[in-house]
Amino acid sequence: MSKRPALACALYGLASLPLLLAAAPAAADDRAPVALAPTRAVLLLISGSEAAQSLAQQRPATIDPSSAQETALLRECANDESQRPTRSFIFSFITQGWHVLLHPVAVSVHDELQKYAKVSDATASGDYYAGGEPATRAPLVSRITCLRFMRLAGDSDNADVALDFVAGVRLDNSRDAIRLRPLRLYVSQGGAKSADGHYSVAIAVRASAVWRDEFAGHQGALFEETVATESVNLKTGSFLKYYPTDAAAGTREPIVPLSYGLDRTRDFGRAEFGVRVAEIGTAPATLKLLADMLPDPNEKVSQLLIAAAMAGLP
Repeated sequence: MSKRPALACALYGLASLPLLLAAAPAAADDRAPVALAPTRAVLLLISGSEAAQSLAQQRPATIDPSSAQETALLRECANDESQRPTRSFIFSFITQGWHVLLHPVAVSVHDELQKYAKVSDATASGDYYAGGEPATRAPLVSRITCLRFMRLAGDSDNADVALDFVAGVRLDNSRDAIRLRPLRLYVSQGGAKSADGHYSVAIAVRASAVWRDEFAGHQGALFEETVATESVNLKTGSFLKYYPTDAAAGTREPIVPLSYGLDRTRDFGRAEFGVRVAEIGTAPATLKLLADMLPDPNEKVSQLLIAAAMAGLP
């Protein structure tokens, strides 16, 4: 079958959807606004010297801190180094909905999909490298070793942790790249609606920096990678997964650039890190139809949602 007839059938189905929804009482009830509980997303930049404290903060009750997996996670984030503590964290969070740039006939579909999809985003800034020797040839030491993203099931600071994700961002053994890898994912509550408790989750990590050479300043993205996609079943309880911590796990990403003439006796290499999490609950077949119709978009949020949708396919 050619692509044109298939596309015409798909568009016809999208155009007919509002009529079908209006004709079916059950579907009409499903279109009523869904009041989801407020959530808040926070990103922690974890330094090696504060790894134990940062990982213990609001630790989900079902995670055993004495388990072998948690011990390996702590060892990875601690980096086996004693580093100066820092308390200068900058927190910000942005919760974004999914906007779909399609023909107006898909507006009704978009309204339905909003109930089943959620994207949470958080950013934090800090000095990536630990200060030390003034000599420019001294080896680089990553002060920030891990990122911890938490989506809280409420607005208060003591709200339950609904989603907890830890990623490693320490320097590779060669110290010429950042070793980016997922370390742990915990989910107890979905951020969106699901008909059967199943969710597809995709997680992306990004970094950007500002630096200068001798004559000019620069600003740019260092990397943005989708590091984990999981199919999660919350109907039987919370989801917990640990990822490999061996030296070959993850991907090698560009290091934070060094500015010309900087003082390396103090912490340096200012960078902004961000984590974006897409959650998609079980939805009508329209979701897969719409995902199939989307071209390869340049928009990062849409890409992440499609990655999450693919994680839930059998």
